[in-house]
Amino acid sequence: MKTNTVIGRIPAGEKPGANGRSRQPESADKGSSWKLQSTELPASKMPAWGWKQPRNLRGPLRATPPAHRCSSKVLGGAYPFLAETGDILTGAYIGENELSRAPFCFDPWDAYSAEAVRSHSVAILGVKGTGKSMLAKSWSSRLARLGRKVAVPHDPNGEWVRVAEYVGGTSISVGPGKAARINLLDEGPRDATFSDEDWNQNVLQYRRATVKTIIRRLREGGNLEPVEHTALDVALDALRGQSTVTITHVYNRLVDPDTDQPAEVADAGHRLAHSLRRMVSGDLTGFFDGPSTVRFDADAPMMVVDTSALKGASPEAQALARLATANWIRRSSLGANRQARVIIHEEAAVELLNDVSGGDGLADRVEDEKVARHLGTSNWYLLHRVADLDALGDRNSALHSRALGLLADCETRISYAQHSGEIARSREILGWNDTQADLVRKLHKGEGLWQIGQDRVAKVRNICTDYELGIFRTDALGGERA
Repeated sequence: MKTNTVIGRIPAGEKPGANGRSRQPESADKGSSWKLQSTELPASKMPAWGWKQPRNLRGPLRATPPAHRCSSKVLGGAYPFLAETGDILTGAYIGENELSRAPFCFDPWDAYSAEAVRSHSVAILGVKGTGKSMLAKSWSSRLARLGRKVAVPHDPNGEWVRVAEYVGGTSISVGPGKAARINLLDEGPRDATFSDEDWNQNVLQYRRATVKTIIRRLREGGNLEPVEHTALDVALDALRGQSTVTITHVYNRLVDPDTDQPAEVADAGHRLAHSLRRMVSGDLTGFFDGPSTVRFDADAPMMVVDTSALKGASPEAQALARLATANWIRRSSLGANRQARVIIHEEAAVELLNDVSGGDGLADRVEDEKVARHLGTSNWYLLHRVADLDALGDRNSALHSRALGLLADCETRISYAQHSGEIARSREILGWNDTQADLVRKLHKGEGLWQIGQDRVAKVRNICTDYELGIFRTDALGGERA
């Protein structure tokens, strides 16, 4: 019987001959012998019935399955859950697709180029302890290693600072007792494509919109009167010649207008000044009333604004901090600084809830989504559950519909484990079928259901090294927080 040549080590109990080439087993079947070939070291010839060793399931090597040839279409039908489509998405490695046992990689821009999705934005949903934040940290840091830029404009727990250090990025801490100051009215880096006149007009429009948003939030949603619009325009126009303009400058101009102004415009300016007073001499002073002491580094792999020091501050201070940092990053990413950038919104539902007075915060997010592809940004919204968006307004109200529309704009949705009572609502909004809803119900920590565009679904287990776990995991008093 012809023996097969097998590459491998010599099993225990076999000894080489004197010349190192010809060897005989100490205990072998009758008639079975083998000899090493000098050109195949360390190759060996195994007896037809295998090596005689305990529990080696010896048997003749005669298993020769017949060849089967078929098209990929037929093969995909024969193994619907074991074979990928062949159209593999590229990007940063995330883990294993447990539906196909294949490595899973993803990059929002690559997926958009492959026409798998129609937007770059991502929604990541999951209750605490399911691995939602771990995914955001591991995925974003790996994208940063591949050259993508990452920004976290609002880090309420200070847990992204170590991640920024890990990838060679920078972090800024703002709040009471912190030296860093961010000017809400910074003009940002100059866009070389603008003429001097166009750039000055662009900066004026930006400052006008920012001051109006600040006043509306301090007034808890109250809009400006027509004469107040006029007073604000006059004050900002008078400050156009200054290289640096702050809220304090605007406040002083409203308090002490030119003497030739009509009385009704001056009175309207005084009313606006009363609304802004909290920022220059009240409970919000010292945060955003002076020139910026820090600069946004557009070339850093990751830029994090640590706002954990604002936890004890008033809701208005927290809302203005989010406005300041979001605008700061947006203005610093225009023109020549525009590049592919991930913007991670931690505690997105809380952010929207705190900023929803008058709908300004939600309107800003929706507006960002409209221009995200043009700006090259990928917004990631971290939510605990879909039902959190229901708190933004009554169902079918304008605010509620706008919030659900923001979620619908996210073509990539990643669902981690949900409470059993949330499955029905999530299924209604996210469009799960029976199988997907049952799959989410049984997800373990670190596993997520990925919905990519209209057609792709994957169950992905996020895989991190021990060193990464030490960087990404946040320890709290109640235990480990994912």
